[in-house]
Amino acid sequence: MTPTASRRTSRRRAQAGNAVLFTLLSMVIGGIVVAIGVTQYQDADRAASVQSTVAEVNAIIGNVKQNFGQYSYAGLTTGISVGSRVIPESLQTSETAARNKFGGVIEMRERAPGSGTAELVYPNIPRGICSSVINGTQGLAQEIWIGTTAVKAANGTVNLAALNEGCSSAATTAITWVIGRT
Repeated sequence: MTPTASRRTSRRRAQAGNAVLFTLLSMVIGGIVVAIGVTQYQDADRAASVQSTVAEVNAIIGNVKQNFGQYSYAGLTTGISVGSRVIPESLQTSETAARNKFGGVIEMRERAPGSGTAELVYPNIPRGICSSVINGTQGLAQEIWIGTTAVKAANGTVNLAALNEGCSSAATTAITWVIGRT
């Protein structure tokens, strides 16, 4: 092999090595960009889920207070709430029933005869948005329950330990808001 041919071969090998190195570097950078994009999409999706759930709950609570608070919620049922459009039509599955976007059957009822309060039960709330939903709606309710645990006692503040325990104890949970006339 002549010295000129040897130099050409050596240059080609160096260029091929550089091309492989640049290709690998490009793949690593591309992977990082994709990972950041996926994370940002998941965060945005979670935020949108929280906002839409808070908006639904706020709308239902506002509607039920406006339409039935003056009657102390006497005789209130889910069927009445659906029929009177207190529960938005987008959540209604029939003339007497409704489901939230997580597949949970929404319940609206008088808490106890003569109590002057109503309960909104929202089941199947995912663990990842549970505390954010409660934080976004706690000002509208006298009490808030996660399952059988009170996270906001009568006209009190949210108990953070109970909130954390209730929201992290299962993959999904039912949240109950106790609504008064004011």
